[in-house]
Order: sequence, then structure tokens, then C-alpha cells
Amino acid sequence: MKSGVKTRLKMIVPSLFAVILFLIPVEYNGSSELIVGILGDWIQTALGDALIPLLVAIIVADAALSLACRLLPLPFVKKNPQLKELFSPSLFWLVTRVIGGVLAVLTYFQLGPEAVWSADTGGNMLTSILPSCIMWYIIGGFFLSLLTDYGLMDLLSSLFTKVARRLFCVPGRAMIDCVTSWMGSSVCGTYLTISQYESGQYNAKEAAIIICNFSLLSVSFCSLIANMLDFNDIFPQFYLTIAIASLLCAVILPRLWPLRSMSTAYDARSGKQANEDTPQGVNGLQWGYRQALARAAGAPGPVGFLRAGAYNVVNLIITTLPNMMAIGTIALVLANYTSLFDYLGIPLGMYLQLFQVPDAMEAGSSILVGFADQFIPVIVGSSMTATLTKFVLGTISIIQIVYISDIGTLILTSRVPLNLGHLFVIFLERVLISIPVVVLCAHLFGIA
Repeated sequence: MKSGVKTRLKMIVPSLFAVILFLIPVEYNGSSELIVGILGDWIQTALGDALIPLLVAIIVADAALSLACRLLPLPFVKKNPQLKELFSPSLFWLVTRVIGGVLAVLTYFQLGPEAVWSADTGGNMLTSILPSCIMWYIIGGFFLSLLTDYGLMDLLSSLFTKVARRLFCVPGRAMIDCVTSWMGSSVCGTYLTISQYESGQYNAKEAAIIICNFSLLSVSFCSLIANMLDFNDIFPQFYLTIAIASLLCAVILPRLWPLRSMSTAYDARSGKQANEDTPQGVNGLQWGYRQALARAAGAPGPVGFLRAGAYNVVNLIITTLPNMMAIGTIALVLANYTSLFDYLGIPLGMYLQLFQVPDAMEAGSSILVGFADQFIPVIVGSSMTATLTKFVLGTISIIQIVYISDIGTLILTSRVPLNLGHLFVIFLERVLISIPVVVLCAHLFGIA
């Protein structure tokens, strides 16, 4: 009996703490924020001016140590399996880490061509995107296991699986990933899905569907974008449009290539750990409760939780930050200093013309540039005069989900088998499906 009570408490207390941290907004500085977001703000404020130099030091040290491990025998790395995994990437990712280290130095000291370190390219990555990401890596790396390892997701999976399977082809536990993104951060939601795949809770197809359909920007971030476009007075209509289009994409995309054709295999290192089959004579809630108790019984105690959390944080920072600096900067240089996206965006501009969107060709290239970074279409849209065009650019920048400077790099550096080509096709599919929905909503709401 004692062990039963102990197991129940082990399930309830961490899960309740996770709900408070990740899912319940509180009033903070005049706005509604999640506690994890507030903690991230506190850490960023505490680090102050030291944060950017610290990021540069981490990226450079990471690149240097990874290169040294490839060229020299480092006994302390070879003897430690965790260090070996962290600092022995494939040749492609080693080169990417080194490029990220070089770009971080050039950007911080403003050396070399301005196109590399300007506020629109490397400067944007180093001073805006990476600081935000590392805060979520620290908070998410430490605390996300409260959502995943103590039974909460198992309980919810049994409750929502039938609906989630029929509509979105994913397990019910995916709803937690969705809420974590919408209420917290798309980075946090994406990492949650990746960690669930790498621990054997999702197969490759499920993980890809969830990442590419449910990792929306948070409500507070959507509010920021609406403010930049002077849509504060119509924010409910703005967000409702995003929700409608995103729901439609989540229903359609799993039935289109490439998501439809993704492998249903589980991660080779973990194998299948999930069990969704409810026994006969047991209702979903009862089975979910049993599964949750079983998960909690095998979950680590406080020391194991802290040790695993620390490793998760280090793993995220080392495997992602240099690659994000490299890939994000290169993508932004192409977007801001070449005509590549102008030419590639011509077909998209013609598609917008079909729906009588003003300045369609400029809007088309701006939307396509959003594959590099979701903020660029918003910046372009803020300078436009046509309300419908601004509305399209603002909503699509959120609905698109996939962008390389942030979420895309996190996906590419994970073990989820999505490549750059997959991400670009999924990005285009989301855009093509969403544009007529957004235009229709704009007319229905009297915005056009």
C-alpha cells in the first residue's frame, strides 16, 4: 500500500508542477505569461550584457573541441560515452559547427563583409534568435521531463488518441506538444516532440507530423506580430484565422507527401516504448491512469531528474547553437543580399494574384523568404499599405511553422528523419493551403 501511495504521489506531484510551469498562464508585467517564460526572462536579465559574449564563447569552444576530437585522440572524450556523443558529429555537422564558430566571431567583432554580420543576418542570429533559444533550451531541457516522464502524457494519450488518430494521424499525447507550443514556445514544443521520438514514444512519421503541424508560435508571440502590423484591435480575428488555417493544415498534410510516406519505424536507439492498445473491458481513463502509474514508477528520483536535465541542456546547446548560427546566417544572407528568393517567389506571387491580393509579387517573395526566418515577412508587411496584404503576410508567417533560422535547424540536428527538402515542401504545402483560407477569413471578418 505504501509503495502504491508513493507511486501515485510520484505521478501527481511532478505532473501538477509541469502543468503549473508549462500550461497555466499568469499575469506578469501587464501581460499573460507562462511561468517557464518568466523564468527565462529572469535568467536573460541576470546574464545581461554577458549573454552575447557567453554565446560566442560556447559556439567557438564547441566548434574547436569537435574539430580537435576529429583530428586528435582525446582520451577524456573517448572514455566518456556522453562526451563522445556530444563532440563526435558527422563530417557534415562538424563542418557546420566550424562555420558557425567562424561566423559567431565575425559577427561579434564585426569583421569581414557587412552582409555576414549586419543586423539583418548574423547580428539578428547572435543578438535576437540565439539568446531567445538558449533560454528555452535551459528551461525546457531541465523541466520538460516533468511533462513526459511522470505519467501526464500517458494519461492524456489514452483520452485523446481516438480523435487525434482519426483527424491528425497522431497519438493523443501530441495534444501536450501542441499546448506547449501555443502557450509557451514553438522551440519548446518542437524539442518536446523530438525528445519523445528519441525516447521511443513516437515513431518517425508521428514525430514529423507533430513537429510540422503543432509547433506554432505562442499566443504572446502572435500578439507581438499583430502589434507590429497594427492589428491589435482585430487580434481575435487575426488569431482565429491562424487557428482555422492551422487546423486545416493539420488535417490535410499528414495525407500528403512527404509526411504521408514517412517511415513508421521507431528510433533505432530506443525502439518502441509507447503502448496505446487499451485492453478489452477497460475504459480509456482507467487504462491511461494505469499507464501513467507505470511511467511514474520507472521515472528517476530528484537526483536522476537533475542529472538528466543538466545533460539535456548541455546536449541541446552543443548540438544546436553552432549549427543554428551557421545555417541561420547563411539563409538570412541569401534572403537579404541576393535575388534568389525574388526569382523563386514568382510562382507564389502569381498564386496570390489569383486571390486578388495587392502587391502580390512582392508579397510572394516575402512569404518565401519566411522559410529562412519568420520575421522577415512581418517586417516587409509592416511597411505595406494594403491591409489584406499585411494580414496575409502576418498570418502566414505564423502558420508556416517551418523556418530555418530556428525550428528548422533544431529539426535538422535531431534524429527525426526530416531533411531540408522535406521541410521546404512542407513549408510550401502549408502556405498554399493557408492562403485561400486566410483571404476568405479576411473578407468574412471585413478586414480586406
